[in-house]
Amino acid sequence: MTIDIKKALSLPEIRDSVSKRDEVLERFGPVFRDPSRLTQQDYFDFLSYRKNHHWTGLERLGRSAADDMENLRDAVTTLTNETLPLSDRFDAASSKVQGVGPATLTPMLLLAYPDRYGVWNGTSEPEMRDRRYWPAFPRGSSDGEKYEIVNSVLLNLASDFRIDLWTLDAIWWMSKLERQNTGHYKDDWFKAIWAMADQAEKTAKQSCGQTVDRMVKNKELRMSKEELIAYLGELLDEADHRCAITGLLLQADGPDNQLRPSLDRIDSDGHYEAGNLQVVARFINFWKQDTADVEFRRLLAIVRGE
Repeated sequence: MTIDIKKALSLPEIRDSVSKRDEVLERFGPVFRDPSRLTQQDYFDFLSYRKNHHWTGLERLGRSAADDMENLRDAVTTLTNETLPLSDRFDAASSKVQGVGPATLTPMLLLAYPDRYGVWNGTSEPEMRDRRYWPAFPRGSSDGEKYEIVNSVLLNLASDFRIDLWTLDAIWWMSKLERQNTGHYKDDWFKAIWAMADQAEKTAKQSCGQTVDRMVKNKELRMSKEELIAYLGELLDEADHRCAITGLLLQADGPDNQLRPSLDRIDSDGHYEAGNLQVVARFINFWKQDTADVEFRRLLAIVRGE
């Protein structure tokens, strides 16, 4: 399936993003090419859609990286050091900064060198898969090795369509915007979010001090249902609609029920409240149950051979 470039550029949201390209590149390119100049405010501005005019969901997910600016500058210096193989520097940078993955690192690369690096995130990947552009990877490939392959595909696509990589990244939004405009995208995800919030509300009500064959843990819902629905929407946007533990793309209403979104308490002894919630794939929630989050992630890494 090809891309209708003319149709994509006729959408106001995409046209606006493309028009901001030079302004954003001028603002952030110099500090990512020379990270010794990168200030905390520069980084926060980069995370903000109001400043980057291109990527949503970066702000909450990536802000903690700025707690140690020296470490962040070191990671970006490694990432943009073109004397090193791309896969090596990508993996090294990713390992230096917790909570920062391809959806944050690849826009940094695009801003630093807009003619050499494309973006890999929760918008571009499903669109590439749907259009059969998504590549195969050797077994056991690291994220850096995968990105090196993905970037080659993005470079070829930009060349084939005679557009720059910034414009290509904006065009991936076409299908999502069309679904939003028809209400399909909003309805599917809203239903999934509402179902998670409703289940959390019921679980909290049923667990308050009940005594059956054993004492049921007290789980409180420490926000209104409306607040929880809004919060879950934010969590999904931040994670690009991926499972918070595995990174797998979630399906609001897809053919595989096990990839539906499921609400998990990070600390199973804790409550339903901001900071203790994550959205994971249904099968991951079933596997994890009451296992401590850190321990479950450790065991999963062993299974993956990491």
